[in-house]
Amino acid sequence: MVPSDALVGTTLHLDGYNVLTTVEAALAGGVLLLCRDGCVRDMASMHGSWRKVEETERAIGILGHVFQTGGWRKWTWLLDRPVANSGRLSQLIRETADTAGWDWEVQLPGDADKVLMTVDGPIASADSVVLDNCGRWHNLAAHALETLDLTTRPLEIFPAAR
Repeated sequence: MVPSDALVGTTLHLDGYNVLTTVEAALAGGVLLLCRDGCVRDMASMHGSWRKVEETERAIGILGHVFQTGGWRKWTWLLDRPVANSGRLSQLIRETADTAGWDWEVQLPGDADKVLMTVDGPIASADSVVLDNCGRWHNLAAHALETLDLTTRPLEIFPAAR
């Protein structure tokens, strides 16, 4: 695991659904687990289809704030093409990034996990299979959750069972 300050000026490849759904779950007051590897994981599950929820745009905005303040050169979002509505989410991410002036690219590979496990450079995911088989990784979802304004609703993160 690499801290964000060690990634200034680099391109980060994101497990797009993994990172986004964790931030969305936090905003919605969903259950989050703090795991032994330091990752925060949500209990939301995707079954081959993505749908925009009330928290989606705010979650992308929070991630954009992390991008702006983190000194990254670029983010490459990877969204699994077979997941229904991946095209819609990629369009939303691109439009948001274009409006804000963020250097974000969105790719739709057949299997984002396989790409993340072979990419040359740091990745962002909390997927344990990906983390066990990749090089450098950044705990982006946990990093993003630290930026949330929780004055109206405190965030509860439960330690995972040992």
